[in-house]
Amino acid sequence: MSDLQPTPVRRDYGSAPAQFCAYCQAPLDPFYYFCLRCATPYKPVVTVVGQGRPAPLSDAERIAKMAPQTWTVFWTFAAVVIAAALVSLPFGARDHMGVFYFFSSLAVLVTTMIFAVIHWRPLAAQFRQIGFHKWQAWAGVGVLIPLLGLNYVYHAMLQGLAGHDLSRLPTDLSLPVAIVVFCAFPAVAEEIAFRGLVQYWLDISLAPAKALVLGSAMFAALHFSLLSFPYLFLVGVLLALVRRQTGSLYPGMLIHFLHNLVVIALFRA
Repeated sequence: MSDLQPTPVRRDYGSAPAQFCAYCQAPLDPFYYFCLRCATPYKPVVTVVGQGRPAPLSDAERIAKMAPQTWTVFWTFAAVVIAAALVSLPFGARDHMGVFYFFSSLAVLVTTMIFAVIHWRPLAAQFRQIGFHKWQAWAGVGVLIPLLGLNYVYHAMLQGLAGHDLSRLPTDLSLPVAIVVFCAFPAVAEEIAFRGLVQYWLDISLAPAKALVLGSAMFAALHFSLLSFPYLFLVGVLLALVRRQTGSLYPGMLIHFLHNLVVIALFRA
């Protein structure tokens, strides 16, 4: 019976890699740190699984890995807005820019619908939620009032510094058409594109504060107004928070519509 006694296990990890298990003499697979027959370790586990954690991803790498569509949507909308601006050059006079705004808003809306069809899955849940039963939706409407006051004071100050009217909207569109162009189209298109897609993707890729800041900055940047950027950034923060807290796009659409409607009343005269 003495011939059946196992050979003592040797754990000399500094020597050359073993070919056979020191306990049961079975062939060893170098992919594992233990014998597959008797489970006896024959080398340090760190030689197989590594000694450290993988390097953390940067914010840009996280977006590229987890939500690469973010920048595709952003730059596509930037191209659409720039192309619409180039098309507007022949219109020249400010009083005839309403036609440009109509077609540019329509182009943004059509682009949004295309992206909505392509990326319907993340939008579906946000459309199923009504959102108005949550107090955050109505709190957002309440916050809109002082925000609009800030908008009026801010742009009045800019106009005073510039010495002329910076905010007067085109008057060559009838009021019903202007409400559709400046209120309805942006409320639907921008909430789907920015809150429904871009902000959603940023929220699953970044820390909440970083996602909120970056998404709001992207929203403000695509309005191509350096003077209005700070105010539009605040509007983006409000709309993003409402969408995040309600899980729905509808409250943001209402807030967006009311915001633009008041802007028309203030600056279209």
